[in-house]
Amino acid sequence: MNIPHQEPVKFAKELLEVNDEFVKVKCAFDSLPSLAMFFEAAAQSSAGFSQEEEAKVGFLISLKEVKLNKEADTLEYIIKVEKKIAFASVCEFYFEVYDLSETTNYATGILTVMIQE
Repeated sequence: MNIPHQEPVKFAKELLEVNDEFVKVKCAFDSLPSLAMFFEAAAQSSAGFSQEEEAKVGFLISLKEVKLNKEADTLEYIIKVEKKIAFASVCEFYFEVYDLSETTNYATGILTVMIQE
């Protein structure tokens, strides 16, 4: 994934699946993630919708209905991000955080990202 983040805050590691409606990204953390780390990873994962070669800078501008459903107990997760609304350079996404088997949901929420033009 082509995002401008560097270690140790580059959580989005591998684009697993992408289509017009959603992306699935494998994310990994150096320590057990907090809810804030989950939604930052979801914001990074939203870059999976862009297939451009040059990384663009995006700004997380709002969060809604963010919920921690289960405390983190591992370092790797699958984050599914669904595109809900896109208007010019602003996009709203719904995200879900799952374990690698996609059986346990750890967090959900809605985030809005603005891409710098």
